[in-house]
Amino acid sequence: MLRLIKCEFWKLKRKHFVRFVILAALLFPIPLTALVLAGNVGNFTGFDAVFGLLVTMGVPIMLPAALGIIATMLFFMERDNNTLKNLRAIPVSPVKIVTAKIGVLYILGLIFAFATLGSSIIGGLIVGSELENILGKLLIVIITALLYTTSILPVIIAIVGFNRSYIFAVILTFFYTMFDFVLAYGGLFAATNPMMKLLTSIMPAPIIYRWQASEFVVPGTPAYAVMKPYFLPLSVVVLPVCIIGLLSYLLIIRIYSKRES
Repeated sequence: MLRLIKCEFWKLKRKHFVRFVILAALLFPIPLTALVLAGNVGNFTGFDAVFGLLVTMGVPIMLPAALGIIATMLFFMERDNNTLKNLRAIPVSPVKIVTAKIGVLYILGLIFAFATLGSSIIGGLIVGSELENILGKLLIVIITALLYTTSILPVIIAIVGFNRSYIFAVILTFFYTMFDFVLAYGGLFAATNPMMKLLTSIMPAPIIYRWQASEFVVPGTPAYAVMKPYFLPLSVVVLPVCIIGLLSYLLIIRIYSKRES
């Protein structure tokens, strides 16, 4: 399996988009650091403010969108290069091929997480803040990256199933990402709305955001009191997201196997 994952990375080596994703993770904190310096981040200051903005606004938008595009590259390469027939000639099952491709996405998600934490540390130093609870923030950003990587798997079902153009896949990925983010962010400010709570309990990204909100809204504030019914603990979030991810993984394997046959 490790050799297959390595082969998938070799395929991506010629694609400049992967390097662009890492660069974007490093550059995205620049405007957020400017917001912190301007004092426009509510109750948060310094390193906590930069990190909070990155994890709750940067990762939910950038990571699923980037991974959706990379997944399109991974699953379309054999089709575009007419090498599907070669895969049928070697003793590697479609299950292993799909698992390797998705494994690459999770590895890239973790790389993005480390880049996010590193860039937020730099932003914290720029604003003159003490770097507190680094290990705790590292754990939060790793869990966030793993969950949001899982949240993009339903889109891959459509990408592999429709097997259309790159443009279609990119549009679908961005639409899904922005719809999820708007739904999650809108639900945060309508925590007492029953319909919004129902909607934010179906899609994976809003479910994740309900945990994130509980980590970054300051307890004891009026906002916390209003939004508390919206929050979900991590233990409740992991199960539905993992179920959605597992079902998506099985469907991707099924669709990809039919395409291979």
